[in-house]
Amino acid sequence: MITLVIEDRRPLLGQLISAPDPHIELSPLGSAIFYEEHTKIPKIYPNVEVVKICVMPDHIHMILNVIADFPPKKNLGTLVNGFKAGCRQAWRRCGGELGDSLFRTKYNDKILWRKGQLDKWKKYLDDNPRRLDEKRKNPDLFTVMHDIDINDIKCQMVGNKYLLNWPDKVAVIVHRSDSDEDFQKKKAHWLSFAESGGILVSAAIAEREREVFHEAMERGYSLIWLRDNGFPDLYKPSGRSFDACSEGRLLQISPWEYHYDNRTITRDQCLYLNRLAEAIASD
Repeated sequence: MITLVIEDRRPLLGQLISAPDPHIELSPLGSAIFYEEHTKIPKIYPNVEVVKICVMPDHIHMILNVIADFPPKKNLGTLVNGFKAGCRQAWRRCGGELGDSLFRTKYNDKILWRKGQLDKWKKYLDDNPRRLDEKRKNPDLFTVMHDIDINDIKCQMVGNKYLLNWPDKVAVIVHRSDSDEDFQKKKAHWLSFAESGGILVSAAIAEREREVFHEAMERGYSLIWLRDNGFPDLYKPSGRSFDACSEGRLLQISPWEYHYDNRTITRDQCLYLNRLAEAIASD
């Protein structure tokens, strides 16, 4: 999946229309990109098919399927640069200034390799206008907050910060030594606690912790989720997390700055997040 962002995030590609259903009304440039420019990719690169394109006011998502090797001296970078050049030409035809930049220099690429990930991202792109509409209606719930002091720890947060002030909170932590019977008792207690209006606090690292977390999310309960990575400035949650955030029942917290590295969480970090969960729950 390729993401290209307009320089300075100018809404050159269209505008969000909220009613009756949120959708993007494309500008002449957005229409040219959606109906013409991306269709040139497989003509120039027969080894690549465009699975899906999503044009938003200030950025573009494309899912590409590379079905064979690129020809010599060609690669994903040359494809993207060629596409951007075609978009710039379309922009000039629509009245854009010749000397101005259209896209940011860099682009984001993400390999969709896990089972089911492609279908999830297709749905994500289809749902993009609705999420943008929700984000504009509830901006405070989707703004990354930096240097928030939690138990003398500087944290990043996204979501409903007032969940921290709720008096009834409990930490969801499953230990390796917990038997299946122990876990089922704890799970029933935690879900009953949340059903009664309490807030579950968890890093949701262990498989059984994630089981509780996902079921609570599905039931519409309130959650504080501790993350092992921070949040980029333009971060927004996806899927059920997005809906929970827009409804004010989710707060995500990380004690660490955001990084792009593909790191595996360490045992010390797991224990650290669990201690933070207990501290938040007992505060």
